[in-house]
Amino acid sequence: MVEYFKVEGLDRPMFRCDRLRASLTVDACRSNWTAANAGDERREACRSCALGAQHAGHDKASCSNLKGSLICGRCNETSSRGWLLGKHLCVSCWNREREWVTGRNAKGSRPTKMLPLAPRSIRIMEADEPKVIYRQLTQHHSELVVSALRDSAGAVTFIPNKFAAAQFAQREMF
Repeated sequence: MVEYFKVEGLDRPMFRCDRLRASLTVDACRSNWTAANAGDERREACRSCALGAQHAGHDKASCSNLKGSLICGRCNETSSRGWLLGKHLCVSCWNREREWVTGRNAKGSRPTKMLPLAPRSIRIMEADEPKVIYRQLTQHHSELVVSALRDSAGAVTFIPNKFAAAQFAQREMF
């Protein structure tokens, strides 16, 4: 629970921010969270802060630590180049995927150590909106989980089956 307090000579409420180890005004928290989610690397600590999202008026914002990161969906390593190919894979994983698609590696032989690639999809709720994340070539479902947490602006809830999304629409009836 956040405790707000007032400082003599300042008419705005303040609170203690544990992430920044500082006392902040609500306005400063709001601007830090907004700047962090707009790409300001200096405020990276504020990017996944639930309190910052609440102060900015985004109650259903994603607070995942993966949000906006450059983590590869397949190998879960951070891209050293500062970008992901297709906004999903690092260069190494993209090269292994290309080898699998063409049926030969750099030596001209068939790739044998790679797990087969197959189409997969998962269902999520992003800020109370059902969505399907689909990728044509994946090794496992965790690729889609990483991409959902990394790329979604709203809070993500994973749906276990295809009928669960229909259940959410009826919640006001009960």
